[in-house]
Amino acid sequence: MSVQPARRRTVASGLALAVLTVLASVFALPAAPALAAANYHVDCSASSDGSGSEASPWNTLSTVADRTFGPGDKILFKRGTTCNGRLAPKGSGAAGSPIVIDTYGTGAKPHIKGNGGPEAVRLHNQQYWEIRNLEVTNEGPSNANRRGVYISLEDIGTGTYYRLVDLTVHDVNGDDSKDLGGSSGIHFDVLGSSVKTKFDDVILDGNEVYSVDRSGINMSTSWKCRAAIGWDGECSSKVDNYYPWTRFVARNNTVHDIGGDGIVLQYTDHGLAEYNVAYDTAMRPHGDNAAMWAWNADNVTFQFNEAYRTRKLPDNNDGTAWDADYGTDGTIFQYNYSHDNEGGMVLFCGCPGASVNAVIRYNVSENDKHRIIFGAGAENGKFYNNTIYLGPGSTTKIIELVEEYRTQIDLSNNIIVNRGSGGYDHNSELSFNNNILDGNHPGGPSGQITADPKLTAPGTGSTGLGSLGGYKLEDGSPALGAGVVISDNGDRDFWGNQVPANCAPDIGAHQRTTAGSCGGGEVGPTEGETPSPAAARGREDQGGGVLVAAGGGAAAATALALLLIRLRTRRSR
Repeated sequence: MSVQPARRRTVASGLALAVLTVLASVFALPAAPALAAANYHVDCSASSDGSGSEASPWNTLSTVADRTFGPGDKILFKRGTTCNGRLAPKGSGAAGSPIVIDTYGTGAKPHIKGNGGPEAVRLHNQQYWEIRNLEVTNEGPSNANRRGVYISLEDIGTGTYYRLVDLTVHDVNGDDSKDLGGSSGIHFDVLGSSVKTKFDDVILDGNEVYSVDRSGINMSTSWKCRAAIGWDGECSSKVDNYYPWTRFVARNNTVHDIGGDGIVLQYTDHGLAEYNVAYDTAMRPHGDNAAMWAWNADNVTFQFNEAYRTRKLPDNNDGTAWDADYGTDGTIFQYNYSHDNEGGMVLFCGCPGASVNAVIRYNVSENDKHRIIFGAGAENGKFYNNTIYLGPGSTTKIIELVEEYRTQIDLSNNIIVNRGSGGYDHNSELSFNNNILDGNHPGGPSGQITADPKLTAPGTGSTGLGSLGGYKLEDGSPALGAGVVISDNGDRDFWGNQVPANCAPDIGAHQRTTAGSCGGGEVGPTEGETPSPAAARGREDQGGGVLVAAGGGAAAATALALLLIRLRTRRSR
């Protein structure tokens, strides 16, 4: 009996040690780097190369390149200064502790001036990086293969967590290349052939890219081959090696004065492009280009974007605002605004491969040119609840088809106001249901509603999604409750009003009739409250970081609770 207290203390101590041991394993962090995280300051106007402190900053990009950085390190460039050469730091961060490039001081963004090299900012086989608030240029004496910001992976599996935020990338006079090693303002590449490799958790937020050739924001991979692209190019051997990127988001970016494509999402699964603006794209002869589009990617969504003044030079078959190109399945363009694009509103391009299940819904098009829909191959395409306006003098066709390719599209619940003279190509592969056709529709489909849709002030849009109030429906519009029910309709209209799921919606991009009258509840933003880019920025962790962290925390908490229960149970015995 006299030894029991000591035994109890020994058992309790052992159990406490066990708890601490398990907790250490549950909450284990990556091993600390050899050096603690630190801030390193760079002032390229400083007279001498210092230690990297704010009082004694480094003064060359070569000093940055000579160091391997670790988790939590920050490389801070002094505002109002210019650094010549290539910014190519080494090292990788860790989950929850990325390496950050940012600024200090006041004034203009620090300028990284590449001076015509292959790229001005470079990361290769690195991950967990944030690059913020830099001005980046890379102009040489003549056009050549070059990029502003270039991030690549090669034969390493998955590289994760990349943030490019509030960069200004301009004056990159690249060449005509757009695939691996292509010329772009911002470019991502996956190279190699021995280990399947991809990017994961990438967010490009609030960047401005302009005066660039060939592409504004683009990407490529050597792991791209599958039947959906028709085995073109180096895929002619018909070996499927497709390995799509995950959690790739481009939001709040503006691209303009771009020689070729504006923003392209390729090789992604469930990629997202939202609140971007592309104007004055395809400005120089670089072949087929569009403002924003997807190629060889599945389930990509483009929403709340604006595209205008995309050019259509003689060598450019496209010149459209949007494009669901071949090698895609489930591309969605919704709640976007296109206007004054020389090649038109949207291209369906199955072409030599497959464009399957593309959905174009609740968009507004004003005075797009050449054609509204360019059909060059589509399977199970859907074009519904869009509002189209073509003003007097327009010669824009509503539909242009390339007969070489089968183009299968269902067009339903659209308002098409045509004050011009353009007509239609159509055949048995196109179906038309409950559309309102107002104005001139030579060769148009029969059986549609031919009436004034009573839009508030059509043709009065300018720049910005907020300028489109003139496309709302007035009282007494024949569009009210006259649409056909479409399943999986996205739940909301252009302005954020709920769309009914089980009864006839309104026709066009505006759902004026209260969805609740058909049994639906009130969800989403109220009338006129289209989510703003600032609100979208608050969702930065949509890439998945929060969910991963929450999952790990929940598991840890559960393990801790079970251990404490066991400890209390054993102590009571």
